[in-house]
Amino acid sequence: MSLKWKILIPIILVSALVLTKFIMWDMPISTGKRVGNLTKLSKKGKIFKTWEGTIDEGSGDKLTSYFSVRDGAVAEELYGYEGRKVVVYYEEYLANWPWGTKYNVTSWKPNEEDKIAATTAAAAATIGADNALINFVGKTLFCSMLGTLYKDQDLYQKVKEYMKENNLYIYNQYEKCNE
Repeated sequence: MSLKWKILIPIILVSALVLTKFIMWDMPISTGKRVGNLTKLSKKGKIFKTWEGTIDEGSGDKLTSYFSVRDGAVAEELYGYEGRKVVVYYEEYLANWPWGTKYNVTSWKPNEEDKIAATTAAAAATIGADNALINFVGKTLFCSMLGTLYKDQDLYQKVKEYMKENNLYIYNQYEKCNE
């Protein structure tokens, strides 16, 4: 074999490997977004630790999407939103190794529906706070409901502990009934 081929064959092979790597892992074949509840995000792997997540877009197995996050900063931000509705923007690649999926989340944001619900709740709370009669009637009805639970102490304590863990607003209302 001539010297020309001894030099040219390694250059062609290295070029082919670089091109294959670019096509398989660096060139997205599609982009898009998914909206749903972020049900899981974890860093896992035996040799290469990667961020892998799951988003639930509704009920049923067909509406569960799996994704990877290559950017550690994006993964750290998203990690705090587990259990909440988010919008994730992704790129799909031909190959996924060492990541768990072919879908790489590049950015995300909280779901706008959650912001609208929070704004509506805040507006309702402001209106309710300004109207003393509504507050009084609401407190009276709420405390009456608690009074019916009070007869069964086990049920009363279970409901109270459940609210303490899951809804601090209602739990704090418990305390106001004793004032």
